[in-house]
Amino acid sequence: MYLAQHTDLRLITPAWYPTAFGPHTLDFEFNAEATIQSYPIRFLHFRRTSTRWILRSGDLGFRQFQPDIIHVENEQSSWITCQALLYRRLFAPRAKVVLFCWDNLRPEEQTLKTGAFEYLSRINRQFVDFFICGNQAGKEILTERGIPAERIAVLPQYGVDPDLFYPYAPERRQSCRRQFGVLPGQFAVGFVGRFVEEKGLLDLVEAIGVLRQVSQRAIVLVTAGQGELEDTVRLRCAERGVSLIVLPSCKYNEIVEVMNALDVLALPSQSRPFWKEQFGRVLIEAMACGTPVIGSDSGEIPNVIGNAGLVFHKRDPGELLRCLSLCCENEPFRLDLRRRGLERVLNSFTNQTIADQTLRIYDLVNRPGKSLRGSKVPTGNATGSNCTSAHALKHVLAKRFLLGLNSANCTHPIDNPISTAPIMSPAIEGKH
Repeated sequence: MYLAQHTDLRLITPAWYPTAFGPHTLDFEFNAEATIQSYPIRFLHFRRTSTRWILRSGDLGFRQFQPDIIHVENEQSSWITCQALLYRRLFAPRAKVVLFCWDNLRPEEQTLKTGAFEYLSRINRQFVDFFICGNQAGKEILTERGIPAERIAVLPQYGVDPDLFYPYAPERRQSCRRQFGVLPGQFAVGFVGRFVEEKGLLDLVEAIGVLRQVSQRAIVLVTAGQGELEDTVRLRCAERGVSLIVLPSCKYNEIVEVMNALDVLALPSQSRPFWKEQFGRVLIEAMACGTPVIGSDSGEIPNVIGNAGLVFHKRDPGELLRCLSLCCENEPFRLDLRRRGLERVLNSFTNQTIADQTLRIYDLVNRPGKSLRGSKVPTGNATGSNCTSAHALKHVLAKRFLLGLNSANCTHPIDNPISTAPIMSPAIEGKH
């Protein structure tokens, strides 16, 4: 964990986490450098969601550890945000609070019950020193709610490890393809995510069904994930003569083999009143492996792809078909997307780059007597060379807590807008 290398980092998490597929026990195999404290999770009512829980602890360790910064990774209206803010006031009143949130839907875009959540969010926002939004829409919503732009940064919650996610040599890629059942010469279109309607998987099946009729190449759809739509997907593929390979959910360190076995990855998400794509982590994982990406214009997808892939209008299988056909029939174009995607990830979406930008935010927030007003906020395009030195950060940021939960380092998070890319164009806390 890069943050633990430069700070006295303590990670506070639940012992397990609710997912769409049931309880998930956490696995911190890749976070061995951080001191981790897990507490039993407690739900305050019968509905078990990612935001409606607290941890069974009287102080979350604040009383003894006395953090300089409390970094909460959950939504503004979550119970764990309320708990962290309360315990900060009681046990660590000098600590600054940084809140990371994904929410990219305005209250008016959602159901009536969000009115109560917005009221709670409005109260909590008063006690947060700095906000990190996982997408551009989140920042726009906060500024509309009166948060100064200099107290907000747009930054992914996580990136990729280029030592783990990288393009395999041709022989090894072929080995992965054989391992997953992709036949020689087949054009492998991939989908990694939940099998639910809002992920647009049925649109992808529809487009591939037409592509197989007009292309000279054999096409196969390779999926990794699970969900309520799986039986429907199998039936639609059978009806349209689409070859289908369904792989089980993969651990974080296993998904790299799937990405290297694909010719292209598609993320055809569809916005809904209750959801739109907040980031699209599979996109950066695929690009890191040299696999071209195609995504819809739902939520943050166009901003993630940039000029390194293809973007099409959501809910338009015809446009998706044209994107797939272009990648299938034009190898030089596909190889150019491969180069662009890899370059984009290495420049903007590695764990090291994101950690460096996060440390810059901590440094900005923790400067004694320094107002955030007028200070330069790190952007999603910053690189490590612009960061405060690690040596200085060790002293400025001696103690902190990272609260909340991200399943990124557990089972692959297959749960989880201002377009900068033209449609249908190349888009792309133990102490020392």
